[in-house]
Amino acid sequence: MHVKAICSVNFLTFILCGSISLFPNPRLPVKVPDNFTIPVHVRSTNHPPAVNFIQPLENAVYAWNTVVPYSVEVSDAEDGESKYQEIPSTEVVVKLKFVRDAAKATAYLKQKKFSDTAGLSGMVVSNCFSCHAVKSKIAGPSFQEINMRYRQPGNSRDQLVNHIRNGSSGIWGKEVMPTHPELTDTAAGQMVKWILTYANDPGLDYFIGLQGAAYLKKPTISASKGVYILMAYYTDHGTTDNPGKKITGSDQRLVHMK
Repeated sequence: MHVKAICSVNFLTFILCGSISLFPNPRLPVKVPDNFTIPVHVRSTNHPPAVNFIQPLENAVYAWNTVVPYSVEVSDAEDGESKYQEIPSTEVVVKLKFVRDAAKATAYLKQKKFSDTAGLSGMVVSNCFSCHAVKSKIAGPSFQEINMRYRQPGNSRDQLVNHIRNGSSGIWGKEVMPTHPELTDTAAGQMVKWILTYANDPGLDYFIGLQGAAYLKKPTISASKGVYILMAYYTDHGTTDNPGKKITGSDQRLVHMK
């Protein structure tokens, strides 16, 4: 408990647990109510979420072209615990990144910002991953397929932005792209930029959920060894009085290939 006393001319002020209480200064003959309290609002603190891999184990060794199961646990002082289903599994992102060796993995993890993750937050919030995956087809085409089509001559970034915001049909067969009028051109443009820059990278994949499996594909024919980095992210919802101030927590595991 923190109590702070401030002596003014007429009153002694005690700040206790978020309230300001004024009491008569005993040195002056002033008559005021025995306990005059002025409530004040104290802005709550947002704590960073704790993200932890349960599996795979750190520095585990796997053969090429095998599947590694992963499991993530998230704890956040404001949002709750994933083990009690208080953290939406759809808001947990797991990135799989290939690098040539452990030294390059260490250098990669020292970055303060990861350009290959920027733009994904809007896609997660907009539930893009409910219909799309990065490398495999679900209800809609994979982001890799979209990348390959819209990087071709005649297809433009603006076309893709328009499809995201206003919907489309008949482009990928019978699948219908729903409208997303809540997205601005800027927000949709950030998504398109990520898709056209990273979705066709053979050494990069993304998954959604607290549990799943990652395919450790050999990214190039010449690769004999290497390291896959698994990184898990969760971005909290801020606090009740400051929902815009969000914090992202993360954890990582190194998987060595043989």
